[in-house]
Amino acid sequence: MLDGRKLGVLLALAVLAYGAPAGAVEAFGRTPQEEALCSTYVYGAGAKDLGNRRDWQHMHHYCDCVRFRYRAIRTMGDKATFRYNLESAIDGCDYVLQHTTKAFIMRPKVHIDKGRALKLKGDKALAAQEFSTAIETDPTEVNAFNELSLLQEEGGKKAEARETIARGLRHNPDSIQLQKRYLELGGTKPFPEPIARVEPAPEEKAVEPDLPELQGLRPVEPVIQVDAVTEHQDKSSEGDQAGPPDAASAGRSCRFCPPEEVHRRWVESFKSRQEKKPE
Repeated sequence: MLDGRKLGVLLALAVLAYGAPAGAVEAFGRTPQEEALCSTYVYGAGAKDLGNRRDWQHMHHYCDCVRFRYRAIRTMGDKATFRYNLESAIDGCDYVLQHTTKAFIMRPKVHIDKGRALKLKGDKALAAQEFSTAIETDPTEVNAFNELSLLQEEGGKKAEARETIARGLRHNPDSIQLQKRYLELGGTKPFPEPIARVEPAPEEKAVEPDLPELQGLRPVEPVIQVDAVTEHQDKSSEGDQAGPPDAASAGRSCRFCPPEEVHRRWVESFKSRQEKKPE
């Protein structure tokens, strides 16, 4: 059984012996028109600086995927050249998918163009898988919904094609292309409701305790009798100015007292409970 390297050598020898298919003589050399085409496809998204830079170094293979598909369309009258160009297109897309990271921003577009090449080749089931993968990877890829719906309509599944476009509109409600396609497939206005964008819930702030903890102890609020406190109040002479009432004199618990006062009252409460214990 031949491995990939030996098979490649034999194919190269066959080309040298019998020549490449007609129209493939230009091989991988790009024409000025193809350069412009690749520039539009590869860099038209304006995302050259996004993602892993190592992923972008493989994009010339995506260019091959696009331009050889267009070559295949121009050479449909020559079966050998047509198949050669389609295989070159699919190989270009496969190379990108095999050598780039899963998070690469251009992968959905590569899946779409691979699906287009497979559709031209007649592999419609595989083409549908590529369009579906593009949708799952990035539901904002309008062309993926459109291409999948075209494939479904050609297969006699008009209702399924309309549902595909409806799903695309839920993700891309402002797409004129999908709106037009939805009406063509028998859909009516109003268009499908867009998917609601879920806003992230605000972070809950930690509630600070009212009482400071002293040495890991659980604070105990003593019960203070108002009458006893009233009798205990210190009546100063007329010349002295009375200071602000403390928590006890105001008839309040020591909830907002300073730490020293809280600690003192805890100690008093603890002693009083010890004295009341029966011998």
